Amino acid sequence: MTRIAHVIAEFSAREAMGRTVAEITRRVPGDHHLITTGVVDGGQAFTTTHELGGSLESFPLGRSAPLAAALAGIRPDLIHVHAGALGPFMALHPALRPYPKLLTVYAWPTLPGPGAWRRGTPAEMWSSNVLRPRVVATTALPSRAAVSALRRAGVTTVLTPDPRVSTRLTGPGGPHVIRYACGATDDDRRARFDRESPVIVFAGRAESVRGLDTLLDAFRTVRGRVPGARLRLLLIPRPELPAILARAGAAGDAIEVVTEPVADLLGEFAAAQVGTWPFKFDYTTSPPAMALVEAMSIGLPVVGTDVACVRSVLEPGVNGLSVRPADPPALARALSTLLTDESAWHRYAQAGRESARDRMSWARAAELTEAAYRATIGARTSLPMP
Repeated sequence: MTRIAHVIAEFSAREAMGRTVAEITRRVPGDHHLITTGVVDGGQAFTTTHELGGSLESFPLGRSAPLAAALAGIRPDLIHVHAGALGPFMALHPALRPYPKLLTVYAWPTLPGPGAWRRGTPAEMWSSNVLRPRVVATTALPSRAAVSALRRAGVTTVLTPDPRVSTRLTGPGGPHVIRYACGATDDDRRARFDRESPVIVFAGRAESVRGLDTLLDAFRTVRGRVPGARLRLLLIPRPELPAILARAGAAGDAIEVVTEPVADLLGEFAAAQVGTWPFKFDYTTSPPAMALVEAMSIGLPVVGTDVACVRSVLEPGVNGLSVRPADPPALARALSTLLTDESAWHRYAQAGRESARDRMSWARAAELTEAAYRATIGARTSLPMP
């Protein structure tokens, strides 16, 4: 059985990167092992887990001895490195050098441009993914340096859900870049149109960078146009939660906020009429915006914004509606359209479900990953011995 060692800075099966790794281990045959700083949850998906400790930002620097020891115990046929744009440099780590390697680059984040800074305060951005130290580093990272690092590390194949990664790494001397999207479920439940008391749903972290302030402002206008409309916020608590709760409370019982873990997120989507993710910045989360894909997969029409994590899966006017970030009137118009125009609602419900099924399934992501594993191991074993 093929032994695969997954190397990732931190593992949580509830986060996008961790969930992708967990789905791959479940769907791709092999003996899967995990090496990370620490496991938040979901470690049972692996044959063994190795927690090296230390800082996420510097992983795996400074942990050469425990990393080498973990790999010696696993004796992997392949190392699958999971990272952001600095992944090519992770792959250069001396402890990884003897093994065949495959890299998944989940995103190539960059700092917000001058026009985007007005969408949020520095404090809001700093508390999210938008202004992380690694974002500063990757903004200044030349593509040619990443390509050179990949060549030196012996990495010839890169998987990514982010179109910008493909643009930056594809070219003369670059690796073979394979694009994928994921998150679509196989659930048979479907959302239904409801003209009288429709529900708009948002699921994600309680952060302004995710457009919750924009959504709350837009919802006041929506209620004026669709008096029976309600808003349901399924929030993961973050430092901004008290301020968001206070703002939502001013709207009375038209807004319901849930801060406890939701046992059946797909059921929540199936019970709603529109899903919205009005993110303000390109890398509020890593592409793809997975909850949005899950909503599409059960036939819930979606409204997003023109940012990278949404743009990687939402085609405006094809499988959903897209508006400018931080634009409450535009968001209100799009939401109102889907709540009142039954023909448009059914069109986007069907198109979203079809695109999720055909292009964003976990089965398709696993199929591409397994093929990349085979090609990487085969290429390495076919090389002449030194």
